Amino acid sequence: MSGEKTAPRGIYYGWYILAAVFIFRLFGGGLRNSFGVFFKPILEELDVSRAALSLPVAVSLVLFGISQPIGGLLINRYGSRTIISLGVALTGLAIFGMSQISTIWGIYFFYGIVLGMSGLGNSATAVTPMLSRWFEERRGLAFSIAASGASLGQLLVIPALALMLAALGWRTTFFWSGAAVLVIIVPMCFLMIKNRPEDMGLTSADAPAGGAKVFRVVPYDLPWVQCLHKKPFILLLSSFFTCGFTVTIIAVHWIPFASDMGFSPAVAATAFAVGGALNTVGVLVTGPLSDKYGRKVPLSLVYLLRCSGFLLFIFFKNDLTVWMTPMIVGLSWIATVPLTSALTGDFFGAKNVGVLFGLISVSHQLGSGLSAWLSGYIFDVTGSYDLAFAMAAYLCVQAAVIVYLIDEKETRQTGDPQPQPA
Repeated sequence: MSGEKTAPRGIYYGWYILAAVFIFRLFGGGLRNSFGVFFKPILEELDVSRAALSLPVAVSLVLFGISQPIGGLLINRYGSRTIISLGVALTGLAIFGMSQISTIWGIYFFYGIVLGMSGLGNSATAVTPMLSRWFEERRGLAFSIAASGASLGQLLVIPALALMLAALGWRTTFFWSGAAVLVIIVPMCFLMIKNRPEDMGLTSADAPAGGAKVFRVVPYDLPWVQCLHKKPFILLLSSFFTCGFTVTIIAVHWIPFASDMGFSPAVAATAFAVGGALNTVGVLVTGPLSDKYGRKVPLSLVYLLRCSGFLLFIFFKNDLTVWMTPMIVGLSWIATVPLTSALTGDFFGAKNVGVLFGLISVSHQLGSGLSAWLSGYIFDVTGSYDLAFAMAAYLCVQAAVIVYLIDEKETRQTGDPQPQPA
């Protein structure tokens, strides 16, 4: 392949990097989205309100967002391998520590603070600058495969946790899950991940598509502070808040919500897991399409699709919609992440994408934190989650409009590529 050197067996080493990212995102994403499985058992043992139990989850989500731009800055100094390994280790420590808690303050420390700080390295933000260096023309595909790891984790990890919980109890389930991350996943990350192609003696990222007539440019190749007032950054920051708000309602409150409606927790958890499987389909379709046709239109459509899932369960609560709602929302769940991160890379370049997408992810996690607490509060006050679902549906429509305002033509240039300003 032109423009790249290959690994000894002819396989570009970037694919090995991507495989490692896929695996740790699978376990990290599955564990982070699993709190709904443990929600009622912990609720019953600690005897607290839903809003009170939701609050440390909100703290975790907000800290997860705040830690990501910090991780982006640390990656620029210490490299992706070190910071990613640290983030995965914090994830394992947090999950393991949950097996030892006896009060809600233990949840605040391990799930709220330690797991929240894992966003330094166990996040889409942490892998974005690394994958931006290893993949250029197939950036959307690479980001989609990385994101699909978290999606597949929802399909595989959450049902496994539900079975373990039924057989062993929630403390033992946390114990073995955390131990597996610390003993297996952390060493894998440290051994397999390389910071950039130059570390392997490679001269470039993936080879450009043959015969391409459209060249990528970086409109805002500036110091990251000077990018904060640029229109694409503001629009991406605003729309990603909606992503965080809407997925967290499902992640934290779907299983208790569905069980309140008379459905068994096993059915609710399985439907949620099936949504994770469809998420893998959604993310693997939208990413490659965005490499060829652009990213803003698929991203806008993803938000509209998610809106329909929330509206469906507001008006119809039956044996069909208990499956259809998490499936529709699941189809769009992680699809926003590779499209948003790729747009950030397209506009601002690999040098700044870690910090800037980290800041955009803060907005996502602020939405997540607000959603986790507010949805529980709405239930405590009204006895229903319908108002929370209606808010999510509205925000999805708003985000679809915001995304469509992005001028993606700025990142592409036809004809002969021109030198970029210094």
